[in-house]
Amino acid sequence: MLDAVREAARFASEHDPTVFEGPGAGGFCLDDKLHFYQDTACVIVGAGFNPDLILDPTRDDVTISVFTIDNNIITDRLPNDGDGVWSLYGDNWTRNCDGTLNSITPFLTNVEIQNIFNMPPPTVGAGTPTPGTAPTDKGRVLVEVYYCHEQLLNLPLISQLLPNPVPLHAYTFMPAPAAAPTSTPLPSPTP
Repeated sequence: MLDAVREAARFASEHDPTVFEGPGAGGFCLDDKLHFYQDTACVIVGAGFNPDLILDPTRDDVTISVFTIDNNIITDRLPNDGDGVWSLYGDNWTRNCDGTLNSITPFLTNVEIQNIFNMPPPTVGAGTPTPGTAPTDKGRVLVEVYYCHEQLLNLPLISQLLPNPVPLHAYTFMPAPAAAPTSTPLPSPTP
């Protein structure tokens, strides 16, 4: 599961999160057009990357968020839909495996992500970076999978300690240069 999430984040890091060329003749995952969020999710569910990871659309989910960080402050979280989380299966990420509401806030909130960027660099050891040398303007993409894993044997001793299914969550945070703030407008394509 973690490898699939990492591969999807790698795909997302190379593409522009504002691009949606519309579905082609074959639909999402099967055409040559770019639909940033859908195609990123297709790396997990539609590319056969991990045939053993089959997501249930009624309880599992793939979520994607894109961050613009200006001077180490989050200035934008895409998609701009209120919570900043794109969901493949209609907000299943907010629910437990049994369908009850778990949380309406993202697993990694803007405050938690902001704290990551405000952490001081390590101060001991060879090769310690000089404070203030890391870029302060950046773009990042967060890809998450929420998966309800059925216990294979469902042994009574284990099932007393762990629910069945067991909720699993994997995420990867990658650079997304297309989401980085720019001080000059990007050139528009010539017709």
